Amino acid sequence: MKSRLLVFALAGTASAGWSQEEHTAVYARGKFMYEDYAGCASCHGMDGRGRVAGLTLDPPPPDLSDCSFNSREPHRDWAAVIARGGGARGLSMSMPAYGEVLTPAQIDTIVTYLKTFCTENGWPAGELNFRRPQITAKAFPENEALLLPSFTSGKSEAAATRFVYERRWGKRGQWEIAVPFAHESGSPARRGLGDVEMSAKYVLAQHAAARFILSGGLETGLPTADLGLGVGNGAWKLVPYLAAAKGFAAFYLQASVKYETPVQAGAGVRELRYDLAFTLPLTREKKGLFPMLELNGLTVPKTDKTEWFLTPQLYLGLVRRGHVAFSFGSQLPLSRARPFNYRIMGFLLWEYADGGLWW
Repeated sequence: MKSRLLVFALAGTASAGWSQEEHTAVYARGKFMYEDYAGCASCHGMDGRGRVAGLTLDPPPPDLSDCSFNSREPHRDWAAVIARGGGARGLSMSMPAYGEVLTPAQIDTIVTYLKTFCTENGWPAGELNFRRPQITAKAFPENEALLLPSFTSGKSEAAATRFVYERRWGKRGQWEIAVPFAHESGSPARRGLGDVEMSAKYVLAQHAAARFILSGGLETGLPTADLGLGVGNGAWKLVPYLAAAKGFAAFYLQASVKYETPVQAGAGVRELRYDLAFTLPLTREKKGLFPMLELNGLTVPKTDKTEWFLTPQLYLGLVRRGHVAFSFGSQLPLSRARPFNYRIMGFLLWEYADGGLWW
């Protein structure tokens, strides 16, 4: 028995050693191709910071050592820019295409080396930055601004618009503020401000190779709503939640669970919300179509009443860089007791850290 354990221990040690040797070899090959063979350092600098004496480019090369920039896009997008040039992702035309000079394996080696310019551990990898669903909370921290209009048809018709601003905080954190406005038809018509929401989110676990990410967050609802408009109850509330995502070969899943509770007794009811989103990417490009389907559930624990909704939707990347996108969908009640007939939903998304709204 002891001899078997010794064999397993030696095998594990050898495997770890081979893995380290392979890592060192890939790093050395990538460094050679970056600095000498492909000549990337002539524009990006030996340290990747984009500062080369006597060279002026407009726009200047990005700082590849900036971990926020280095980590937020997946490996395949970096490879696409090297292979097809900056124009392939709506970036600078000064970046030439190397697809006819370098093999895909050589490009992958260079990208692996480029990722080492970020020397801080803990930044979530771009492979975990999945497309945003309509309702399910996203686990990846973002720098985004969103405009989310909706229209609800039922006993009374109501339109609402939410403005959301999100900003990354450190390696794994994000803070957010959401401001809703609503308009309800009828006699007389009513309009007003909903409950303003502030929230914070933090990545609890991540595994780039497994394409898995888990985050925890806390939302706070402020009592700013005009009562009766359907976008708040005019009371303080706390909403702790978990959000997760898992990527597979041909699709990915995102899920979130939220528990909403009023701060003051009698100022609203407790609600448990759970959402699951399925996405089928039809392209590997940033600009393209991403069909999604969400299953949304709402339970009021005090009454054990549960309502289910199905939300089909389409996410469309509008530009080659992918930082401006549009989504459109419709939420349909599945339960026998229908709180409304249908709800049309959408959003316009702008990842402002990646570029301007019109370019």
